[in-house]
Amino acid sequence: MSKSSFRLAVLAALIAAAVLRFDRLERRPMHHDEANQAVKFGTLLETGRYTYDKADHHGPTLYYLTLPAAWVRGQKTMAALDETTLRAVPAVFGLGLVALLLFLTRAVGRCAAAGAMVLAAVSPALAYYSRSYIQEMLFAFFAWGFLIALGWLFVRPSGWKAVAAGAAAGMAFATKETSVLVFAAAAAGIAAAWLLTKPEPRSKRKVPKPGHILAGLASAAGSAFLFYSSFFRHPAGIIDSLTAFKDYAVRGTEAGLHSQPWFYYLKTLAWTRTEGVTWTEALILGLALIGVVAAVLRRKQKPEAVQVMSEEAASSWAKTFWLRYLAVSTLGLAILFSALSYKTPWNTVVFQAGFAILAGIGADVLLRLVRPQAARMALAAVLLLGVLHLGRQSLLANQVYPADPRNPYVYAQTSPDFLRLVDRVKDLAGYHGDEQAMPIKVLAEPSEQWPLPWYLRRFTAVGYWTEEPAAGSLEGFPVVIASQKLAEPVEAAAGEAYQPSHYGLRPEVVLTLFVERTLWEDFLRSRIRR
Repeated sequence: MSKSSFRLAVLAALIAAAVLRFDRLERRPMHHDEANQAVKFGTLLETGRYTYDKADHHGPTLYYLTLPAAWVRGQKTMAALDETTLRAVPAVFGLGLVALLLFLTRAVGRCAAAGAMVLAAVSPALAYYSRSYIQEMLFAFFAWGFLIALGWLFVRPSGWKAVAAGAAAGMAFATKETSVLVFAAAAAGIAAAWLLTKPEPRSKRKVPKPGHILAGLASAAGSAFLFYSSFFRHPAGIIDSLTAFKDYAVRGTEAGLHSQPWFYYLKTLAWTRTEGVTWTEALILGLALIGVVAAVLRRKQKPEAVQVMSEEAASSWAKTFWLRYLAVSTLGLAILFSALSYKTPWNTVVFQAGFAILAGIGADVLLRLVRPQAARMALAAVLLLGVLHLGRQSLLANQVYPADPRNPYVYAQTSPDFLRLVDRVKDLAGYHGDEQAMPIKVLAEPSEQWPLPWYLRRFTAVGYWTEEPAAGSLEGFPVVIASQKLAEPVEAAAGEAYQPSHYGLRPEVVLTLFVERTLWEDFLRSRIRR
């Protein structure tokens, strides 16, 4: 691939990635996990205080790295925040993940690197979760920053590469506890590539020096400690981050609500058809498989037909090392995450990024294997159509079906019907004398309260209860929101004094809104006068 073609492909990938990640970020209702993270960030924004909670929420990087976004937009309180500010942070890191693959250009060649960037840019999974205020895209960015820097450290050791790898590892650890799986996959990839790739004749492979290792470990420890200690305000946070592994190990291996079979991730990515809508990232998976086969078959001094990477890449040994390192690390990530019983679809992003890299290599292999120019151009056209199909799916996932259960990347997603409830409460507040100080009582199990705390954040008199006895005391609350379990006792206590209406929270989960009848009648009269 010529330099000009490479630059054009890189520019196209970055533009596509930006459009798919930043366009109309407010389009989808906040998932309850997003709302939970948003409220926790709101506390940090308003008070400057953060304490790591090893029982939930994952690491602190998401919250601290959201501060600049809020400052830039002039938002200093949780009430001032909006979805665009919050979701712009993972979107930036989603775009950064695509740009990060540029550092593989000399490792795998221009064509493979450009192909990887394009496929990562249009991957529906990577695009969709880049628009969610959760840790996943930050985790994928730091994980692959570590994997790429580590690979270069073993190809051409230097102190700054060790520090870069360590810093990225520390940030990955400060983002999600599952970073230990990344470290395990990286170790397996380095070991396999090192042992299976013979050095070139009359050449000596360099290995990282003890000083490099120490610098990397110090960098990792420093970056992790900085965040887990809340920038030295809570040093015990680093201890909590280590003891959290026991809880997450139990959660990841025990049977539960989120348990899925081992093939769940591959099935989700490969083929899903729901109510006439088909979703597939089989192009990426198929090309990635070719990349893996190339890693297995590649030998030194073979004919050009199996010389996988282009001449502008690194030395023959380095090419083979990189190919095997990337293949084993990516497969290791996919296997380790698939082995855990606990599965949610956003966990695919870290190894889906690896599949995109291998798919770029696979596309390069196919284009080099096809000899006649006309056939090669036809193959390139087919690949381009596949890329456009992936891009179309990303648009459908993000703009047409962003909260629709037919979208395989939607998981326990808040229903758009829930926003009708929020709008109704806001309308009622306009006819209540206290307006945003209008008392609101929420009676629901913790899992069914969210994302209410985010959407009711501008109301100053909202109370939350989880027990049935509280349902009998409604005095002083003109508006009551109840879960399915607690709606019946609320209705019994309310009698004719409240008007009930029902709204979907999530698939098969309903909330009931009870409005004091006098307020309800005032609201109806005002609408009739309009």
